[in-house]
Amino acid sequence: MDITKILDYQKLDSELFKLEKSLKENQNKKLAFSLQDSAKKAQERSSQLENRAESLVKEIETVQKQYEIQSAKMKEIFAKDVDKLSKDEVEQLISLKDKLAQNLVILDKNMTKLAENVNAVLADFNKTRKIFASAKENYSKAKDAYDNEAKAIEPQMTELRKKLESLEKSLDAKVVEQYKKRRNDNIFPVFVPLSSNLCGYCHMELPAVNISKIKDEGHITCEHCRRIIYNK
Repeated sequence: MDITKILDYQKLDSELFKLEKSLKENQNKKLAFSLQDSAKKAQERSSQLENRAESLVKEIETVQKQYEIQSAKMKEIFAKDVDKLSKDEVEQLISLKDKLAQNLVILDKNMTKLAENVNAVLADFNKTRKIFASAKENYSKAKDAYDNEAKAIEPQMTELRKKLESLEKSLDAKVVEQYKKRRNDNIFPVFVPLSSNLCGYCHMELPAVNISKIKDEGHITCEHCRRIIYNK
C-alpha cells in the first residue's frame, strides 16, 4: 500500500470532515431540532388536553342531568300536601327529602370540582398553544439560519468532494473501501502513525507481535479504536 497517497487523500478529506462536523454540530441546527421536538410535544399535549376537555364536558352533562332529576324529585316532595299524609308517610317523605338534599350537595360539589378541572385544562391548553406557536416561529428562524450557513460552505464542500473523487482513481480500491467504511462510522482520522509501541490515536500499547507485523506489512488495524496504524 502506498501510504503517501492515502495520507494525501486523508489530509484533503480532513478539510471536508471539519466542514461536515461544523454542520453536524451547528448550534442553529441543534436549536432547530430542539424547537421541532418542543413543537411536536406541545401539539401532542394540546391533543391530549382537547380529549380531556371533551371528557369533562360529558361528565358535566351527566352531573347536570342527575342534578335536574334530583331537583325535580325535591320539588315533587315540596308540592305534596302533608296535611293529607299519615305520620309514617310524612316521616318517609322527610327521610327521602334529606337523602335528596344530600345527593344535591354531593352533585353540587362534583359540579364545582369539574368546573375547576375544566378551567385548569383550558389554562394548560392556552399555555401549551403559546409554547407551540413560539417553538414553531423560532424553529423557522433557526432553520433558516442553519440553511444559510450550510449554503455558504456547500461550494467548498462540493469542490473538496470532486478533488477526492479524482484522487481515488490513483488509490487501491480495497484501501479506499476500508477507509470509507471507517469514515462512515465516524472514525477519523482513519490512518494514524505508529508512535513508539503505541497507537498514534488512542495511545494504547500494542503487543510485540503487532509491532513486528506492522514493521513487516506496513500497517495493522488497532484493536481498540479500529484505526489503521502505519509505520512512519
